[in-house]
Amino acid sequence: MSPSTSNITFDAVLFDLDGVVIDTTELHYRVWEEFARERGYVPTREELLATNGRRAGETLRAWFGAELDDEQVAALTDDREQAFHRLLDHEPVFAVPGVGAYLMSLKQAGVPWALGTSALARNAERALDRVGLQHLFPVRVTSTDVVRGKPDPEVYLKAAAALGVSPHACVVFEDAVAGLRAARAAGAACVAVATSFPREVLVRERPDWLVRDFRDLPQALRPGSHGLTGLMAPHP
Repeated sequence: MSPSTSNITFDAVLFDLDGVVIDTTELHYRVWEEFARERGYVPTREELLATNGRRAGETLRAWFGAELDDEQVAALTDDREQAFHRLLDHEPVFAVPGVGAYLMSLKQAGVPWALGTSALARNAERALDRVGLQHLFPVRVTSTDVVRGKPDPEVYLKAAAALGVSPHACVVFEDAVAGLRAARAAGAACVAVATSFPREVLVRERPDWLVRDFRDLPQALRPGSHGLTGLMAPHP
């Protein structure tokens, strides 16, 4: 934990989805690689990593040309999402270890939370349903709700606003470089979850905390601690 966050009381928690709530990172990489190869593009591992936290349209234009118009991007995005849905529906997927218990502890302590994801709204619903957590995320901000994707802070600014709290009083859980930068730009503290990127890459982003998953959170991030005091009304 950095000195700047050692004495802060957080009013709310914001969660990314893929790699933070549901362990779908490798599925996304598989879909992106197969999708690109079918269209004559062979992405590097670094390019696959860069899809984390990025809106699909940004990846499509980076790989297939900035001149793609919105209609072409929409059609390609739909093709890509259908491929992901097929995998999501049939491959074994799991929640990130400890996240369900952590959400319940936040609820019991009266600490509100929201989802802030680069996924499309229908994908977020499908993914949460797949791991049985859809009922625990009534407050969601997805790529459908924003104009600018991560690392722009818009998604986290809107998630904080949806909870009625200042982003400066939020802590964000993120697994991706773009997401950590979005959290920082929003003015929130951030926790890097090492499910997608190598730890050494995440360290370079200077997160306030770096954890393996929700089973090894520091005391400051546990409800009832000095950091998360549950001062607000219980989460719905």
